[in-house]
Amino acid sequence: MTCDDFDEEACLSCLNQDYDHVKLYICDDSRSSLFIERIQRFVEAYPSCERIVRRDRKGFKAGNINHALRHHVRTEWFLLVDADQRLPGNFVSLLRAVIPSNGRDAPLFIQGAHSAFPAKDCTAFQSALGPEVELFYQRDLVLRERFGFVPLLGHGALIQRKACLDLGGFPEVVSEDFAFALRAARVGKRGTYVPHVESWEAYPHDLGAFLTRLNKFSGGSAELIRKELGPFFLSPVSWVEKWDFTMAMAWYVLMPCLLVNGFLSAYVVHILWRGELNYLHPWLPYLYTWLLIALVGLCVSVTRTGKQAVRFFFWSTAVYTAALPVCSWAFTKHLFLSPKFERTPKGREPTTVRFHELVLAGCFGVLALALAMSWWSPFSPILLGQGVAFLSLGLYMRLSSMSSLGRLARLLVYLPGFLYLTGLYAVWAWAKA
Repeated sequence: MTCDDFDEEACLSCLNQDYDHVKLYICDDSRSSLFIERIQRFVEAYPSCERIVRRDRKGFKAGNINHALRHHVRTEWFLLVDADQRLPGNFVSLLRAVIPSNGRDAPLFIQGAHSAFPAKDCTAFQSALGPEVELFYQRDLVLRERFGFVPLLGHGALIQRKACLDLGGFPEVVSEDFAFALRAARVGKRGTYVPHVESWEAYPHDLGAFLTRLNKFSGGSAELIRKELGPFFLSPVSWVEKWDFTMAMAWYVLMPCLLVNGFLSAYVVHILWRGELNYLHPWLPYLYTWLLIALVGLCVSVTRTGKQAVRFFFWSTAVYTAALPVCSWAFTKHLFLSPKFERTPKGREPTTVRFHELVLAGCFGVLALALAMSWWSPFSPILLGQGVAFLSLGLYMRLSSMSSLGRLARLLVYLPGFLYLTGLYAVWAWAKA
């Protein structure tokens, strides 16, 4: 799948498989003549490659896939590959080995795992936050395969073509992969996840690309909740799967709640502090402390050194907090309005943070700093940390820059996490007093 983001190395990794029966289709939604010409030259150089073009871009990525399946692809199984994904030479054969020999008990799709590109090929932003890829695929998704709902993740998955078309193809929504898995589960068809079969994917190269992807996830999740959650809950799918999928969507539902809760908690704790009323349960600080220890333990489990774990914890804390107002708005808005598909910028493609996003984050940042000082309490450092992150949204665009501003950004990115830890200690000490 490509749209003005052709990566020749990704295509070569598809062709250089140790499995004999492979044909590469490049489903090209590009508008740039530069990319169209590059793709055409590549196709002419490799006979087992074909470029597929459609008349319009209706249905986003889902429409592109459906067009290819209905008019060009004739194989029993097809493998979805993203424009910047790199496959090891045995990727197809390892996924093929999962298909039962009788064929009748084959899953609808076989989802492979992913890991981030090696650090030598990455920006500072990717190097610091890349462990999130392994955190999801090797910690989260492994448990979902054993106990919960297995989603399709839109790339690195082998899928039955006929069964896919029998379901009507991919739903033409922003999160077409999750929607496809939901509709399949409603009629008793499911996929499987194989964590030992890995390919490589690129983490967003800077904050602009990260925000584009997170906004897409937020809006797409709101659309799923609005269009797909009701029929999924009314279907005969097990309650375990229903609960698990709800928890998968809960992060996006909680974003607006987390944003509001920072201010609400600051006010409540301020009233208690000013009135010298300690209503916190004595176990509460221990609960939050152990949650922090568990979180740090997860960070250590997907990083190679303690230094990498510390960097991942502090960078992810700051970046996700900074994105909270923007993504909260994206989720809330698309509970009522259909989102548009936004392609995540690939490679080192230039990105920006939109002006209204900077204004929104800045307003929340100024409000958080003002109220943290006005509503002074042991909770104030936490609200201060949120305010600092909100106001730093534009600065974090420089996290991979080698300029003096980039060095300042890489220093200040630790401040929100430090303030959170300070606030946690302050609340803990107050509760124990």
